Amino acid sequence: MTDTHAHLYDRSADELQSIVADAVNAGVDTIINTAVSIQTAKIVLDQCDRFPQNLRAAIGISPFDTNNLEDGWDSELTELLYGSPSAQSIPQKIAAIGEIGLDGTNPAYPAIDVQAPVFIRQLEIAVTSNLPAVIHSRGIEKRAAEICRDIGVKKAVFHCFTGDADALECIVDNGYYISISGIITYKNSHLRELIKSVPIDNLLIETDTPYLSPVPHRGKPNRPSFLTCTAAEIARLLDINEPELIAALKKNTAAIFPNIY
Repeated sequence: MTDTHAHLYDRSADELQSIVADAVNAGVDTIINTAVSIQTAKIVLDQCDRFPQNLRAAIGISPFDTNNLEDGWDSELTELLYGSPSAQSIPQKIAAIGEIGLDGTNPAYPAIDVQAPVFIRQLEIAVTSNLPAVIHSRGIEKRAAEICRDIGVKKAVFHCFTGDADALECIVDNGYYISISGIITYKNSHLRELIKSVPIDNLLIETDTPYLSPVPHRGKPNRPSFLTCTAAEIARLLDINEPELIAALKKNTAAIFPNIY
């Protein structure tokens, strides 16, 4: 399996070694290591160099980190994307632009009119580089999907989806993917019913490490190895066997992320 969204940039070398080893032992052989800023993108890329068999990178600026960006941030992101000014292709270790997006629910985030231009510019970079966009969207999922569509984004993942049925329909109708986290294992989560409306061809799963650990690990720091708990619960809720679900997830992951395997 692939953990399509984890944050490992603040892990020490020893911790990262342990996390990757535990994931592989659990059957999670690939992890998309996701940045939230220029600084964390540099760390993520270095970590991927140290674990080329298991880590892939998503690099971008999250909506939370859109305040006080220096002029030329987009050029710096593009340089990180290609590795050098003279490079003609994107390294295999880079799987996506992300996480980027819009958050309309958390007052700790910058205002939407600050978030939006950064989101749009990064979507343009995703289109130009022919990479999928990994979208953080809370309370504004439908609008984020419409912006992706209007800009011409062909591949997008709405990570850690927590939206409603209308947002789900809009995302799926535009051919984008819904990524489900450990939240689905929480007994009061609306996702436990909504998952039945997600076409299996549009489904991905993630941990969002170190956040949102699934039951029975809730309350502990999350790890990519815990992805198996989320997969098991989704298979149960959809009334399909786990190998069938895992095969579908692998197909979807390969379809959206270039050179993932």
